[in-house]
Amino acid sequence: MKALFRIALPFVLVGSLFFFVGCSEDDDDTEPTPTVSDFEQLAEAGDAYLTGGTKNITAEALWTELNDADATQPYVISIRSMADDTVRGRIPGAVHWEPADLIAHWDQLPADKKIVVYCYTGQTASYTTSYLRMMGFDAYNLKWGFCSWSSDTAQTGAGGGWYAVTPGGQTTETTAHPLTTEYGFPTVDCNAGDLEGMIAERCDVVIPEWKMKNASDVYANINDGDSSNDWFLCCYWAEANYNAGHIPGSFRFEPGSLGMTENLKYLPPNKTIVVYCYTGQTSAQVCTYLNMLGYDAYSMRYGMNAVTSDPAMLGSNVWTDLTPSYPVTSGGF
Repeated sequence: MKALFRIALPFVLVGSLFFFVGCSEDDDDTEPTPTVSDFEQLAEAGDAYLTGGTKNITAEALWTELNDADATQPYVISIRSMADDTVRGRIPGAVHWEPADLIAHWDQLPADKKIVVYCYTGQTASYTTSYLRMMGFDAYNLKWGFCSWSSDTAQTGAGGGWYAVTPGGQTTETTAHPLTTEYGFPTVDCNAGDLEGMIAERCDVVIPEWKMKNASDVYANINDGDSSNDWFLCCYWAEANYNAGHIPGSFRFEPGSLGMTENLKYLPPNKTIVVYCYTGQTSAQVCTYLNMLGYDAYSMRYGMNAVTSDPAMLGSNVWTDLTPSYPVTSGGF
């Protein structure tokens, strides 16, 4: 028996060695699942939206859809003041929501319909549209706002909206500024455990204040003689338009290029960021995404239309009097 044990022992030891080596190798191959930060999840959701292009709809297209008996009617939301909607007039069939209502009443939004949001000029409605998009709704901003629905300035809000916009004629430059300096990302800690909850949570923080700067504010900042307080200017344009002229010192970001592995790393987390586009509507949608991520981002109101009407820079996005006369309704909801 002892002889048999001595013969069997080497085999037992060798078998045990293979067993433990195998376990060790398995352990080495098993890597813990990497933790995905709240910032990364939010950035992925926002980048997926921006990569597909920001969403706007013209008054003409909306009117056609509202009067197509064979199509599903869009769900139209006005975020103008209640007084203007009831007294001055609103798009027939539209509901009135305060921006904060979007947070408290997500469940009232139709998941199976196109949602069209409008304000006076398309600036604040673009912020709202961006959040709805990231929440998974088929949302659109009414391009040019209510000014594209009615040219009656009594109905387009205080100041006349787009009908009162006059280019300031400030200086532009053609010098390109390459993106070279990289920064860390802001830290975002959400209490919600799922992406939809995180977006809603960040929406609750950001929605109360739609952050915009006037073109005059931007030029006052870059011309105040103190470079230490300069804002980071993000030109969200195609390259040809940027090369034709842009705000001095601004950096160009290709539309749809603000993912974590693309250009997001070139945005400073500790400076005021001003994003501008042609009309202020796309930049507002971009700023929704950036503010959700923890950046201090402002859209330049009315975009470069507030500076120039040069088609070389603005392309087909120069504001012109659309002379619309679509019907409105007034009175209580």
